[in-house]
Formats: sequence, structure tokens, C-alpha cells
Amino acid sequence: MENWHRIVVKVGTSTIVDSDGQIKYSVINRLAQTLTSLQKSGHELVLVTSGAIGVAMQQMQLQSRPKEIPQQQALAAIGQTYLMSLYNQSFAFYQQMIGQVLLTYDVFDNKVMLENAINAVEALLAEHVIPIINENDVIAVDELDHQHSFGDNDRLAAIVTHELQADGLIILSDVDALYTANPTIDTNATPIRRVTAVTDEIRMSATGSVSGLGTGGMSTKLLAAELVMAHRGKMVLINGANPALILDVIKGEAVGTLFQGE
Repeated sequence: MENWHRIVVKVGTSTIVDSDGQIKYSVINRLAQTLTSLQKSGHELVLVTSGAIGVAMQQMQLQSRPKEIPQQQALAAIGQTYLMSLYNQSFAFYQQMIGQVLLTYDVFDNKVMLENAINAVEALLAEHVIPIINENDVIAVDELDHQHSFGDNDRLAAIVTHELQADGLIILSDVDALYTANPTIDTNATPIRRVTAVTDEIRMSATGSVSGLGTGGMSTKLLAAELVMAHRGKMVLINGANPALILDVIKGEAVGTLFQGE
């Protein structure tokens, strides 16, 4: 597939935390290895990550996500530091520098703030540093309450892709692709390899994340795809269990689901 120079990669909570709440250290390591390989071969990488609250729940030995906003804020604060330490350790092993960028919903509505954020990311990329972007859940309590939710950062990743004029977005999820129906309950479900327009029929096939830990699902990924495609971009949805599939996407191989207009 042509023109994958500047790439935004998004990982959801289910990619790095399993259904039992255990952190997938090997997946994080393979992700770091894959992105470092691409960066060192001349690509520009931006990683949009979820998972702060998910990893904090494991640290705090919680079985379910608390409903109270202050408790979620506290978990986000705890989890973000550990999440970045995991990324830092994994990327450092491959001698790749990273930088943390925390954003809130209102940044994209404020011209000056948005310009500052873009300038910071551009400066990191110029120094061959991989920016790791997450939503600042400690401050953005309305996002925790899902009033302006980025949908487990699917929409955030789509907006970042547009604002940075990236060549495409690759979303790692807990499913192999977009299917004609829910493959966990319908044995006749088949993967849809290319979507040129998000139709009502496509939306009807969308089902939520199977892990229950994240706040996104297939519906939020379709919304992200629509946003990317509206700006003549492309998005690919693949299974995050094997981050090396990102390399197959860059090569143009038929993995996951490609969202791109005609």
C-alpha cells in the first residue's frame, strides 16, 4: 500500500490489558519493537494509547471500574505513570526515545492550544522521537463521564491523524477485522476486507469490544473511520494481539479491514 510515511497507530485498552485485567507485557514489547523498526526505516510514528485506568485497576487489584468520577480520576493518575513506564522500558530496550503528550477535548476547539500541541508533536517527530498521546483523564472529567468521550481514544486518534496530516491510521483492536455479523455468536460471519463508505448496513454489523474493559467498541471505530475518510484519508483495523501485523499493513497485504474511499 503506497504512501505510509507518517503513521498514527492507536491501541485500545483491550490490546494491552486482557479480560482478566492482566497487563499484556509481551504485546507492549512487540508493539515497541514494531514501531521502532518502522521509525528506524524512515517512517514517522505517532502512538495514541488508551489503558491508563485499565493498568491501574490491575495495580490496585480492582475487579471492576468504579463509577465515581474522582475514583476514576485517581486511577487515571496512577495508571498513566505506570503505562508510560511500561512504554519507556519497552522502547528503551530497542533504543527508541518516546515523549508523552496528554490532550483534552477542548484543545481541538482552541486554535492557539491546537497549534501549540501540533508544534510540540512536530518537534518530537523531527528529533525521531515517537510521541505517545493519551487523553488527560485527570482533568477532563466530562470525558470520564462519557459526555464528550473520545470512545476509548478512537475518535482522538482520527482527529490526530487529520490534524497532523498523517498518511493513515492503524487501529489495533481485540477483533481481526470488521465482520458482517458478530463472529463470536454467528458462525456465518465473514470479514469485510475493504469499506469504501460507512453505510447503514455496515453500522448494523458493528458490535462492541469483547473485553469489557475499554469504553470503545466497533461503533466508535466506524465513527473514527468516517472522520478519517471524510478528509480523504485511510484507516486499517487489525487485531492487536500481534502488533507485527502493522508491518503487513504497510506492505499492502490484505489484513484486517481497510477503510478508504474510492
